[in-house]
Parts: sequence; C-alpha cells; structure tokens
Amino acid sequence: MAIARRVSYAPPLTMRRATISLLAILALTGCKMHVGDACGSSIDCSVTGERQCDLSQPGGYCTIFACDADTCPEGACVEWRFIPSRTAETWCMKTCDDTRDCRRSEYSCVLPENITQNGDIGENLPVEERVARIIDLEIFKAEAKICVALAAGVTVDSLQSEPELDAGM
Repeated sequence: MAIARRVSYAPPLTMRRATISLLAILALTGCKMHVGDACGSSIDCSVTGERQCDLSQPGGYCTIFACDADTCPEGACVEWRFIPSRTAETWCMKTCDDTRDCRRSEYSCVLPENITQNGDIGENLPVEERVARIIDLEIFKAEAKICVALAAGVTVDSLQSEPELDAGM
C-alpha cells in the first residue's frame, strides 16, 4: 500500500498577496524623497505624512513644516517672516554650498540673512529687513546656505564672486 504524501505549496492567491505586500513595504521604506526635492503632492514627499509638498514653490518643494531647532532630519530649520514673531513660520530647507547643489534651475544657494522681503538678495541687511534665518544651534547648520527660489530675474552671481587679492601691492 502506497502512502500518499502531501506536498505543501503556496496557492497562486497567496503568492500574489505576498508579492503585493513586499512591494508595499518597499514603497513605504525605499523611496523617501529628500528635503528640497521637486514634488507634485505631499504623497510624493512621504507616504507617511512626515514631509509636505510646498506647491507655492516652483516645481514643488519637499519640506517639513513647523520644525524646531535641530529637528530637521536633513537640511536646516529656517524661520521665515520672524518680525513680528506672531507671523513666523518654520520649514526644513535643503542646505547647500553653491547653486549646483540645489539641482534645480529655479533655485539659488544663498545665506538666509541675505534674502529681502521682496525676494531679492543683499548683503549686510539690517535685521528688520531680513525675511529668513536659520534657528538651528548646531554650528554647521546655523551658518549654512539654503536652496531657495528668489524673485524672477534675481541672480546670486554678485554675492558669490570672490574679491581679488592684491597681495599688498
């Protein structure tokens, strides 16, 4: 008498569920956008809701709204419109060394204290004329430049040019 052995196997429906579950896990963990990336909706930035898409910026801007000092997982926490304090808002912004780091043609790499109320840039602005400042306490973030969209036609070339050294001659 032959003994029948049962061979267990996964029916096709179970395999389909496993595949869908694996793809969902990969989507939730593997494709996180970075602060400063382009977006069309907040889902593009984070499926868990930790990042938002600021659609008021050209091409969208992945960010975290209402950050506190030193809480941005990347970039810097920037306070906008801080005078008077009741109008202030904070956003995580991408940090940069030069405009090429911003990876988007509409954005420039500038020091927040050089941004004016109308979206231009200038050096040595009085505090009451500044529109942004980094509130992080970590020194490498506190003194960083950020990627921002300036007013149309504004360039940062004049602020980024290095003065020529004359070697005392």
